[in-house]
Amino acid sequence: MASLALSLILLSACAPKEAKAPEAPPTPTLATEVRTVRAQSGILEREVRVSATLQAEKESLVAAGASGRVLRTLPAGTRVQAREGVVYLDPAPFQEALEAARLNLKQAEANLERARNQLAGNRATLKAQLQAAEAQLQAAKKRYEEGQALLSAGALAPLDLKALEAQYRQAESNYQNALEALSRLERGEDLRLLELQVEAARLQVRQAERNLKESTVRAPFAGEVVEVFVREGEFVGTGSRAFRLATTDRLLAKVYLPPDQASALTPETPFLLRQNGREVRARLLRKTDLPGQTRLVEVVLKPEGTLLPGPAEVRYRVKLAEGLLIPSASLQVQEGETLVYQVKAGKARKTPVRLLAQEGGKAVVEGLDEGAEVIHPVPVGLKDGDPVEVVR
Repeated sequence: MASLALSLILLSACAPKEAKAPEAPPTPTLATEVRTVRAQSGILEREVRVSATLQAEKESLVAAGASGRVLRTLPAGTRVQAREGVVYLDPAPFQEALEAARLNLKQAEANLERARNQLAGNRATLKAQLQAAEAQLQAAKKRYEEGQALLSAGALAPLDLKALEAQYRQAESNYQNALEALSRLERGEDLRLLELQVEAARLQVRQAERNLKESTVRAPFAGEVVEVFVREGEFVGTGSRAFRLATTDRLLAKVYLPPDQASALTPETPFLLRQNGREVRARLLRKTDLPGQTRLVEVVLKPEGTLLPGPAEVRYRVKLAEGLLIPSASLQVQEGETLVYQVKAGKARKTPVRLLAQEGGKAVVEGLDEGAEVIHPVPVGLKDGDPVEVVR
């Protein structure tokens, strides 16, 4: 058995060995084909669309200035000039009132004139009456004083002295009445009352003339009669609305925006108004804060073309950021960091950037050089250091 085992060992040692297969060389990594875009300086904007209301630049609810019955009116839609009549009231009552006021004025003026003519003659008469009353007063006083002396001497009875005293008091009263009459004439109180009556009559005439003018309700400015509120035969009172007038050829667009959005608008902001397929340009006219709790700003635009009153759409662009523009799809976010891939020495190299804004497939970033080549679109699975080949 020992010889058999030895023989097997010798045979295995003398058997030929298997040849070892040669090792294959390592397979080279293929470069990923990519396209690039150039980072260019620019401004990123966003188009804003908001609803607006087109209203007349000037609009007024015109009221009747006098009461009367409507004879005729102009139809709605009529274009009128300033001071042109729109609603016509029956003028007959106003004309009659004016004639009556004029007659009253003539009567008051006649009374005043008659009083003035009487004044000169009355003054002379009253002065003469005053002089006569004064003379009678002096004579009565003298007789009374003499009677007192005679009474003391026992030459006159007390009853006779009483009669002399009564005459003296009567003469004194007559003198005071004559003096008051002359003073009243000199003060012109009666004449002043007549003058006031003339002024009141003139005021009535002016009021009647004004009412006659108000019998025609006129347009305060040139525009279009939008609506008429009265009809022929109806009675209207003073202050009742008669018609609505508007400058339909000069409209304003009103938009209501939050304060932060309104503050970004300037007179240089280009606006576009769109209504029923028609587009016209517009410019900023004014901005007004609204009172109350709305916290909105009224933005008023002036159209540069012809539109109709009613709803419309306002379009304008606002600046979001200024910097280097690249496609938004070029941005990658890895571990909370925003970056892009650039091609450097045939390899993809990630470059951190700071995103300023993005809108409509574009982004504005910082951290790149002007004209830098950025890989776009970014292939799936691309990593920093991967070999790449730029294709056009």
